[in-house]
Amino acid sequence: MIRISFILLFSWQVVSAQTKQAAYKTSILQLGLFPGVSTNGLNPGEYENLFAFNLFTGYGYSTRIFELNGLAGFNTASSSGIHLSGLANFIGGNSMVGLTEKEKRSQRRRGFETSLTGFQVSGVLNYVETNTTGAQVTLGVNNTAKYVLGVQLAGLVNYAGSFVMGTQVSGLGNIACKSVSGVMAGLLFNYTSGSASGIQFGFFNKAGIIHYLKGPSPSTNTALQLGGVNLSGDMGGWQVGLFNKGKEVSGVQLGLINVFKMPDAKDYKAGPAFGLLNFGFLYNPKLYSNEIFLTNYGLVTGKPINIEVRSASRTVYSYNEITYSTNYKAQRNVAWGAGYSLGLLSFSRSFNRHPIPNFMGFSAGVAHINKNKKYDGSLNMLYSLNLMGGLEPFKLLSGIYVFVSASYNFTPGAVVPIPESKQTSIGGGHGWVGYAAGILLH
Repeated sequence: MIRISFILLFSWQVVSAQTKQAAYKTSILQLGLFPGVSTNGLNPGEYENLFAFNLFTGYGYSTRIFELNGLAGFNTASSSGIHLSGLANFIGGNSMVGLTEKEKRSQRRRGFETSLTGFQVSGVLNYVETNTTGAQVTLGVNNTAKYVLGVQLAGLVNYAGSFVMGTQVSGLGNIACKSVSGVMAGLLFNYTSGSASGIQFGFFNKAGIIHYLKGPSPSTNTALQLGGVNLSGDMGGWQVGLFNKGKEVSGVQLGLINVFKMPDAKDYKAGPAFGLLNFGFLYNPKLYSNEIFLTNYGLVTGKPINIEVRSASRTVYSYNEITYSTNYKAQRNVAWGAGYSLGLLSFSRSFNRHPIPNFMGFSAGVAHINKNKKYDGSLNMLYSLNLMGGLEPFKLLSGIYVFVSASYNFTPGAVVPIPESKQTSIGGGHGWVGYAAGILLH
């Protein structure tokens, strides 16, 4: 039975070479079992069908309005309308069988194409040799050798050999070899080697370039990458994920780890990079004391937003800080803490000849505070808003800034790190005004 099914499925190849050079005829209605056993006789490849119904496999020059096949449907020329098959639909997959290499080259020079304008639905595979304008829907794979204008929906993979203008949605991944303008949504991956505009949504997203909203050659056709790992060449849009990486980045990165390089363009403002760690420009350690902990070790990483704006008197950075804090005195209410904060820093520029180099900053933070040296198994959260200012007091110690900060702190938990006399009850939590002083290396 399996052998018979394969014979029925691929028997179109036997007759295709015989009919390749014949001019096509028009058939309003074609009924058949499989190629050679149908109302179009032994040479079904000579017929353009308006309607076609085949119990097993259908084969023809083209179908214009509607085709229904139990197993698969094959058309050697461009087709339109609705194509429904249990396993597979092919448009142009056999278009040049029977031609010599010279004849094939001649056909290509004349711009010969086998495209679909319409709708394909199958259980396993949809294939179009040139272009698709419309939709391809399958549980398996959609494959269009050149461009797609419309929609590809697949259980496994969508593939376009050139560009996609529209939507690709699949269970595993999407590929648009040259570019995409629209939506790519795959649970595992989305890929284009060229420009992306619209949305890439998946665990792994890759784009050759995401155009700039600002900066060099600004364009409104930019993109958002949303996923676990987002990679791009030059990136002027948005990356939101666990790991974001761009070549020259003027856009916005939001993630655990952001990797970027500053663009060479002048006189524009870049987007921020907010993450647990940022690699590309700013690496500033901090050491300070506050009302809770005697020693706080911080690492500030970030990205300059207006460093390329020549007229700006100050350089503004988006910054992220991870902090480890500890106490050495037994009378303190907490033993250690670990925190994260994000905000903005503004440093004076040396060419503006400030009497004393200085900086200002604002941040919002969250931390866990632990009462004992060992982790007690519960999260004791501490939320804070901070204002910070500092200066570089000694020219001989260039890059060492002394700073002070004021903060408002709130903890909703039972662990309160300061004496009762210095706090205020707010709902079920506790709030207070805090302070800090220390040094920042810049």
